[in-house]
Amino acid sequence: MQSGEQAGRMSACGTPERNSASASLEACLSAERKKRQRTGPLPEIPAISIQAFRGGSEEAKCAVAKQWDHACREVGFIKIVDHGVPKEVIDRCWRATTAFFERPLEEKNTVPMTSDYPYGYTAMGGENLLASLDKDVKNPGDLKEMFNVCIGSATPASDHPKPRWPAESRELQAAYTEYNAALAELAATLYRVCALALGLDEQWFADKNTQHRNVVRAIHYPAQKPPVVPKPGQVRASMHTDYGSLTILRLGGEFPGGLQVMGATGTWVDVTSTEEENAFVINLGDLMARWTNDRWLSTPHQVVNPPTDVAACARRLSVAYFCNVNMDAVVECIPTCAGEEGAKYEPITAGDWLMTKHMQTVAGKLCYEKK
Repeated sequence: MQSGEQAGRMSACGTPERNSASASLEACLSAERKKRQRTGPLPEIPAISIQAFRGGSEEAKCAVAKQWDHACREVGFIKIVDHGVPKEVIDRCWRATTAFFERPLEEKNTVPMTSDYPYGYTAMGGENLLASLDKDVKNPGDLKEMFNVCIGSATPASDHPKPRWPAESRELQAAYTEYNAALAELAATLYRVCALALGLDEQWFADKNTQHRNVVRAIHYPAQKPPVVPKPGQVRASMHTDYGSLTILRLGGEFPGGLQVMGATGTWVDVTSTEEENAFVINLGDLMARWTNDRWLSTPHQVVNPPTDVAACARRLSVAYFCNVNMDAVVECIPTCAGEEGAKYEPITAGDWLMTKHMQTVAGKLCYEKK
């Protein structure tokens, strides 16, 4: 039975319990989402087959693009199936991820995230995503540890940071390099879907991704038993939006549940995916919302703590693939998204945008706040 004893677990009515600061933010964000939506929230996260973009007719691709546009307008989260990523590539990445997080802490800490290297390893409690929405938030850091690597494209920019790996990590490097290549190809397909959905040429995004800064982020949410015990207000991943254009997420582990998406009314909708479904979960980031002049949504989401009765064995893993376009790509209102009122935002390069979002994390500006 689900318990509401600790903040961040599930309450008796099936919604996560919140402190007053979180509740205030939720009300603000849900009001924005409700204002931006046109036909109300979808009853669940839609599952869309992208098989047509792997060899289908133009008519079939247009049908998928129409589904995609509707989902991006209404919810901002999508599950994709028939994606073409080989199971063995996913499995090798998963095994390497599991092995990395089983290393001693001192080994993982040899490749730390630093002020001049925004990738690498972050230990338990080292990130508080809710702080990206409110600088005054007092919640403790999130109950997760992470390893990030930016391998880059086949033609990386001259200032692309060289990936840093822990010692004796040949299998990890091989698995992540292979996974990065497969997910970059999938991302290219999704950009084609996006282009047609926005009424653009199918290859419109292609030249903005020749030197992408896509990031593989492996995330470990350990089972919640001593010494990993949630403090009041502490959750696995606090409420946030993503910064870039697209996020491609693979769920798994012994307890893949817990991911929730904010609906238009402020209610939280569970995101689930079974092994049989073989789906990736896609969500839009703030950059794509800005690019589309808010036609598409960057949706707040979170990962709540498992129910008390299973918390001691509910270890969770996920691998996120954050899609970041060329740092010098100019992001301005896509012509088909201008509408009668025109562009809401000034042009900005993707690199400057990511830096702005980083600074907003420190300053605590709301994800929808207009610059």
